[in-house]
Amino acid sequence: MVNIGLLGDISVGKTSLLRLFVRYLNKGDIENVEGGKKCTVVKTDFSGEATLPGGEKEDKLNQKETKTIHPNRVVFREDDTNKAHTIFGPGGDVNRAVVKMGVITISRIATQIIAVFSCDREIKTQFEFFNDIRFFPDQIYACINKIDLIEGNKTQVKKTVEDMKKEIEAFFKSKKIAVKDFFVTCGETVEGFEDIESYNDQVAQMILQITSE
Repeated sequence: MVNIGLLGDISVGKTSLLRLFVRYLNKGDIENVEGGKKCTVVKTDFSGEATLPGGEKEDKLNQKETKTIHPNRVVFREDDTNKAHTIFGPGGDVNRAVVKMGVITISRIATQIIAVFSCDREIKTQFEFFNDIRFFPDQIYACINKIDLIEGNKTQVKKTVEDMKKEIEAFFKSKKIAVKDFFVTCGETVEGFEDIESYNDQVAQMILQITSE
């Protein structure tokens, strides 16, 4: 059994990654990605989401904006091996005591950590979240999420991603932590974004690869 902790700053897309992975499991799409296999959802718990009144999303898209207070959780099982794995997604607002406690707990119990970063804002500000986490393994994974929000052509997007990888590697290297692998994702359905399926697939591939290593 592998316990995966998705850790990252506020609104980097941890909950969206979890929900997309569940969608892949429920629709059977998990079998069609690279390294795919038949898996079954055992349990999902998104009760950690709290609705924020009058949030930006509610104003612009008539949707409720949420914030993760308690860690969300997804448990799934590999049908061929019957092995069960758990993915935890705590909140990113570590200024809240209850959220910080959840982050500390997950950083302790997770056997694998995925550091999640968003492409929609300065990466250096996102590093601040990780400065307060003391319980980290020597090796982690990194997920660069929301690639659809990078402006420019394919060459510019590729350069931005490579620059982010270098900054992330340097940051964790300064903490004597190695980044074992990178995944570039778009943890949601975005209309009109080229290659959206391949970046969605990366979410499923990321989880399957980590649980099989």
